[in-house]
Amino acid sequence: MIEIRQASKDDIPVIEDILLDVVNWLDSTGNSLWTKEQVSWKRLSKDFSPEDFCIAYLDREPAGCMALVDYDPLFWPEIPKGESLFIHKLAVKRRAAGKGVANALIGFAKDECIKRNMDYIRLDCHQFRYQVRKIYENEGFVCVDERCLWGKYHTAFYEWKK
Repeated sequence: MIEIRQASKDDIPVIEDILLDVVNWLDSTGNSLWTKEQVSWKRLSKDFSPEDFCIAYLDREPAGCMALVDYDPLFWPEIPKGESLFIHKLAVKRRAAGKGVANALIGFAKDECIKRNMDYIRLDCHQFRYQVRKIYENEGFVCVDERCLWGKYHTAFYEWKK
């Protein structure tokens, strides 16, 4: 059973642990994405509060997380605050991979979008991570742009419309 809860300050170590698990796994496969520093709370707290995160529990054990916010001036500057939800740092621990955790987190975001009376969820991901892109596309997200940001980050931009 997958249960999703909004994080609190006490969950900061849980968030870091989930994200670090993904960093370590990607590093071990030669497909690094985030650095350990980028998933430390010291760095994350520059952009997020603990309450921005949702944690997925699989059989009562932390298995995945994501940040869900209503403003993203860095990647989506043209979208005013409160008009869309944005998913960031969606991550699933290796032990829970393939068990529906990512889909449950995305489903939670869709429910929140409807509850908050918003029309869109938006996200960005690495342009050449096709397995990740397939997860989003299978959940109804549509790629609306692809571009290289700051000369080094190949990025795909996705939207889901309610």
